[in-house]
Amino acid sequence: MAKYRLVTFDAYTGLADFRATLTPVVARLLALPTDGAEALLTTWRSGQLRAAALSNALKRGRTSFHDCTALALDHAAGVHGVTVPAARRDDLIAAWYPLRPWPEAGEVLRALRSRGCELAILSNGDRAMLEGIAGELPVPPDHIFSTENSGVYKPAPEVYDLPVHALGIARGDYLHVAGGADDVIGAKSAGVACYWNNRSGDRVLLPEFGADAEGPDLRGVLELV
Repeated sequence: MAKYRLVTFDAYTGLADFRATLTPVVARLLALPTDGAEALLTTWRSGQLRAAALSNALKRGRTSFHDCTALALDHAAGVHGVTVPAARRDDLIAAWYPLRPWPEAGEVLRALRSRGCELAILSNGDRAMLEGIAGELPVPPDHIFSTENSGVYKPAPEVYDLPVHALGIARGDYLHVAGGADDVIGAKSAGVACYWNNRSGDRVLLPEFGADAEGPDLRGVLELV
């Protein structure tokens, strides 16, 4: 028997490789060299997360993640002095929907399912965006939990209660797989076990909320389950 009934995955860095997916798209649609596309994408992702954080802080209701992505694209283009043609803007934003998973994702998801675990995405994305990512997975998730249903973004504790309310399970019944440091802090501060897919060698800002385990890829999840 598996230790956890459910394993949830952050979508954008926990489960999917947004950089490998989007860099060639940005380069092609904006006629940029690879290094220029990478730089713009880094600023775009940072702005996307800042827009979500501001949505939480301003308490005006949740700005959709699609709109956070659009705002961040306009900001990144301004920072880098890049003109985004109106005809390309929607294509660039839409490219966030079908992100490719990490190379080992299929292997890990199949192993978790064989051990009896339910699988889920638990992410900041709008549901339609997360359904796009789920469609790229070799093993479809059993559940998709979007912050649309909590009204706030990670790392707010309400987000980590989504599986609890939807499935009637305890926080101790599931393991969350985070892709970023703040997601780790959010899960652990909410009392949820956490594995960190820490591919960049990052560190959490609040050490008391460190992950239960971390590694350079998703395979380390199997050691906790």
